[in-house]
Amino acid sequence: MPVVLVALLSGTWLLSGALVAGTEPLTVAVGRTAVCCAVLTAVAASTARGRADLRRAVARPGTVWLLGLLGFAGYAAGTLLAIPRIGTSLTNLVVALMPCASVAVGALFFGVRSGPRKAAGAVLACAAAAGYAALGADAGDLDAVGLLLVVAATVAFAVYGFLYRERLSGLPPLAVLPVLLAAATCLLLPMSLPALITHPPTPAATGGIVLLGAAVYAPAYLVQHRLILLRGPVFTAAVQLAVPFTVRLGDWTLGTAPAPSPAELALLAVCCAGIALVTVRPVRSAEPVVSGR
Repeated sequence: MPVVLVALLSGTWLLSGALVAGTEPLTVAVGRTAVCCAVLTAVAASTARGRADLRRAVARPGTVWLLGLLGFAGYAAGTLLAIPRIGTSLTNLVVALMPCASVAVGALFFGVRSGPRKAAGAVLACAAAAGYAALGADAGDLDAVGLLLVVAATVAFAVYGFLYRERLSGLPPLAVLPVLLAAATCLLLPMSLPALITHPPTPAATGGIVLLGAAVYAPAYLVQHRLILLRGPVFTAAVQLAVPFTVRLGDWTLGTAPAPSPAELALLAVCCAGIALVTVRPVRSAEPVVSGR
C-alpha cells in the first residue's frame, strides 16, 4: 500500500505540474477537488451500505467543515498561494517537514508518543528531503507572508491527520472523503472564482483536471486515508517523502531530465533510511523456550 501511494502521488505531481503551467493554480485545485468529490460520491452511493455511511458522515457537520478546511482547502490554498511568493523549492522544503510536524503535533496535542526510533527517522528523512529541495532553491525574495502560509498549511495537515483518525475512524474513507471534499470545494470556490471568470481553463486543461481528479487523486486519497487509519499520520507523512525523489527518477527514466547527481542520490539514500526507521517495524526476537524436566 505505501508503494501504491507513492506511485499515485508522483502522478499527481507530474500532471498537476503540467496543468498549472498554463492554468491558474486555484482553478486546478478547486477543479480536481470537485471532480474527485463527484467520483467518490458516485462510488459510495452505488451501494445501500455506502449511502448509509454517507448519511452518517453528513450528520457530523462540525467535524466535516473543520477537516475540510484543515486537510484540503486550507492546505491547497496555503501551498498554492505561497509558491508565487517564495518559489516552488522553498515551499516544498517546508512541506517536507511534515513528518516532524506530525511528531510534534501528536506529542503536544494528542498524547501520541512516536518513540525515539520514529522521531529520529522523521528528522533524518525530513533533513534529506529539505536538502533535496534546497538543491533546486530559486532566487526569489524571502517573503514572510509566503513562509507563514506554507507553514500554516503544513501544520494544518498534520493536525488534520490526527483529528481524522480520532473522530472519523469508525467510518470507511470512501464514505468520509466525498463529504470532506464537498466541504473543501465550497471553501475553495470563492477563492478561485476570480481566476475562473477572468481566465477560464481551456477544453484541454478541463480534460486534464477531470483526469487528475478522477483517475489520480481519487485513488490516492483513498489509499492515503486508509494508511492514516492503519498506521497513523507520522507513518503516512514519512512515506510521502519518497514522492519528490520518485518524480525525479521518473523524469530521468522518461528522458525529460538528466541523470541524478551524486548529491541527489546520496540524499535519496538518507531519506530512504529515515523512512525505513519510521515505517519498518523492528523484528522482535522470540522469548527462548525453556523446556521443563
